[in-house]
Amino acid sequence: MKKILLAGVAGCALFIVNSASADVNVLANITKTKDITVTETVTITKTVNLEAVVGSVPGKAAESTGIINQSNYDNLDCGNCAEKNDTISNSIGGGTDGGNHGIVNVNQASGNMNNQGNAVSVAWDFDTSPGPVPVPPVVPPPTPQTVGNSSFANSQAHVDQKNGAYNLTSESTGEFTGIGYAPNTVDAVNLLFRDAVITNSINHNTGIVNVNQAVGNNSNQANNESLAVSLLTSGTQGGGVALSEADLGQLNTGNHNWESDATGVAGDEIFGIHKSATMTGSVSDNIGIVGVNQSAGNMSNQANNVSAAFVVVGGSF
Repeated sequence: MKKILLAGVAGCALFIVNSASADVNVLANITKTKDITVTETVTITKTVNLEAVVGSVPGKAAESTGIINQSNYDNLDCGNCAEKNDTISNSIGGGTDGGNHGIVNVNQASGNMNNQGNAVSVAWDFDTSPGPVPVPPVVPPPTPQTVGNSSFANSQAHVDQKNGAYNLTSESTGEFTGIGYAPNTVDAVNLLFRDAVITNSINHNTGIVNVNQAVGNNSNQANNESLAVSLLTSGTQGGGVALSEADLGQLNTGNHNWESDATGVAGDEIFGIHKSATMTGSVSDNIGIVGVNQSAGNMSNQANNVSAAFVVVGGSF
């Protein structure tokens, strides 16, 4: 009995020793998914507020405003117009021995449905003494200054041109209801040429010179000048304030140009149109403001817009 018991104890001890020293191999498959989302938001806001406070009541003032509004829509170019040639040659100043002085405006259009305009607005106050002191305003100026010892010049020039669009208004209320589109359509074929030419012209002029030339169709061309000049001969006077503003808005949308399109009359041979706009020996040796627009194409908006305000102090102008 004692031998059997000892044998059992020895067997358990051997079992325990073998279990403690066993090797274990572990095989594992690990799948890892990572989603990375980067969100970057950049917001830049710039607000600039400018407020000018003039603490003087001028003794005189010059104010000028020039406005041009032109609309061109719902036009249809003829199917086969004749060849066109606009030419300005040896004109508007011409050679070196002659020229124009003052204000010169020229518009030339051999095309169809073209709007052309020249607007000049000039305000010029004469050289006079400040005169009696005017009645002061209800709100006194922030900086005490002699009333009537300065001048003020303000100039504004605005041009607004639309080609192929117009404003919709209600017939019953007259209120604005949105923007409507009435396109211009050019469908001319078999034209050999369309030339706009300025040669040896617009030279040696003094003052304001405006020239518009359009040989195409459905174009808006405008020249607009607004000038305000205030004169002070005495250097002891209080100077002045000059403000100038120029705005230009042009819209060209919804138009169709089918010149020499292959989808013309079936069986007819379609020829292209050679277009040329040239200036040679021109727009030279001028003094002042010169604005020139030249177009051989279609449905174009062109504008020259100038606004200038001057306060001149001194005996020489």
